Amino acid sequence: MSYCGFRGSTNTGASFTHQPQNEQILYDSGHVAMTYTALCSLIILGDDLSRVDKQAIAYGLKNLQLQDGSFQFCVEGSENDMRFLFCVASICYILNDFSTIDVDKAVAYILSSLSYEGGFGQGPFLEAHGGSTYCAVASLQLFGRLSSLTDREIELLKQWCHTRQQTGFQGRPNKPVDTCYSFWIGATLTMLDSYQYIDSSANRSWLLSVQDYLTGGFGKWTTTSPDPLHSYMGLSALTLSGEAGLETVYAPLNITKRAVDYLHKLQSSPNW
Repeated sequence: MSYCGFRGSTNTGASFTHQPQNEQILYDSGHVAMTYTALCSLIILGDDLSRVDKQAIAYGLKNLQLQDGSFQFCVEGSENDMRFLFCVASICYILNDFSTIDVDKAVAYILSSLSYEGGFGQGPFLEAHGGSTYCAVASLQLFGRLSSLTDREIELLKQWCHTRQQTGFQGRPNKPVDTCYSFWIGATLTMLDSYQYIDSSANRSWLLSVQDYLTGGFGKWTTTSPDPLHSYMGLSALTLSGEAGLETVYAPLNITKRAVDYLHKLQSSPNW
């Protein structure tokens, strides 16, 4: 079960259900980012997750946690940083099972990655970054441990996030604004109850400026073509300001509140 989880495609390996019993499956394992997105997609589509082997996925996460509390993305060995810790926190939240990981160690890793600048890096002693700051704060929220940050740390974190706004948001100081950071930073401020202090009008104008009115979609910058990632992030960012016609996003998981309400209904059912 240590290999369990979703892969990026059916073409990346053989079906787990047809593997001989006790046979080791080298380089054919699940990936925490794919597992996070697969579970979110199933919830969005209204699946009841009854066909998901929740116990095996939860057990597999245990084998991905390293001594410093972080997580690698697959059991064979890989990078380990805040991105994959967030994926694991999200998976545990969706499965409603944190029992197979060491939450205290994971929280300690997050706190050790808090930069002198006020934001979070991908790991200890690394530069604060908008994406890793979102992953860190969202993970603390999903763990129910946002209170692990001191009042002083939260104020510096808010300040760091607010100073990332130019028109839209940049991911780091002295970098150009980028569509996706309107979500990463905006969602972080939402979780910190400080989103109301951004310049929503300027942010909205930036986001609308990166649309392609011929093909549709949002690009990274005004000079780049639209792509699925920035289109999703652009729409998610607009929901944070209450854009008309869009579903409200639940910031810690980056899926709609409607989908999260459905998840909570599933988790409370006797068959869960």
